Amino acid sequence: MYNNGESFGFITGKIKEIKVGLFKSEINSELLLPNNVIQVLRVDDDGHLWFFTSCNGRQAANINRTFYAYLDFHKRGTDSRLLLNGTANIIDEEGDVDALITQSNYSKTIASSLVLVKMKIMQAEYFEGHETAKNISWKDRIFNSFSNLFSDNNNHRVYDFG
Repeated sequence: MYNNGESFGFITGKIKEIKVGLFKSEINSELLLPNNVIQVLRVDDDGHLWFFTSCNGRQAANINRTFYAYLDFHKRGTDSRLLLNGTANIIDEEGDVDALITQSNYSKTIASSLVLVKMKIMQAEYFEGHETAKNISWKDRIFNSFSNLFSDNNNHRVYDFG
């Protein structure tokens, strides 16, 4: 098991809750693996996230099999954000690809334009915004702003798993 601690459970719980994020890879050419929206299909106990991303089908063979990647999760209607980074691998094993294609919303006809990515969570950052009500007075807003400057707030948390 990768990490059975409370922080790992918190992060994986947020990932399973949100599911959809923005994928960015550190590959020389954005044409090979463009930044796009992905849906996490599996989160395993070893700290891996499994998802499909689009790729130029003719260039798939030229992509580095191991690279560094980022995921940015934000749930609409909430003022929170989850940023993940870590090493990612392209998975070619047909059993894994077929199992996750059937689990996903993708049809098998577009499978040739997708690659399966398995990303290991190395670091996670969770941001939670202030839930300020619209009817709060300006005096209270100023007081809250100053008190947040001097308090140890938990609006930003960093987790290292690597």
